[in-house]
Amino acid sequence: MSAIVKKNQKTMTVTACGEDLSFTVGREDYNWYINNITQTNKVAPSHNFLMRVVDAHSTETLKKILADNVGAEVQIAGGILENYTPDLEMVVKLSSGSLTA
Repeated sequence: MSAIVKKNQKTMTVTACGEDLSFTVGREDYNWYINNITQTNKVAPSHNFLMRVVDAHSTETLKKILADNVGAEVQIAGGILENYTPDLEMVVKLSSGSLTA
């Protein structure tokens, strides 16, 4: 994946099944996806997310890849989200006495 970074927006190319697909993802798109995915519903939100962020010239190719490959929605969406979200360095510390029996 390659990416061009703008404020809270990334345009990236994903190569899937030998085809290059272009996507543009912003914070609103990311939030929409996270708010719609549930423990029992991952495929439909992934499909809808991809259709929401795919660039117009890649739409038909994406539709064919999704139709021909079971689970492609989840795999492609996962790759896009991994590329979109930053790796944060963080440490979580518990205060002493914060755990009770």
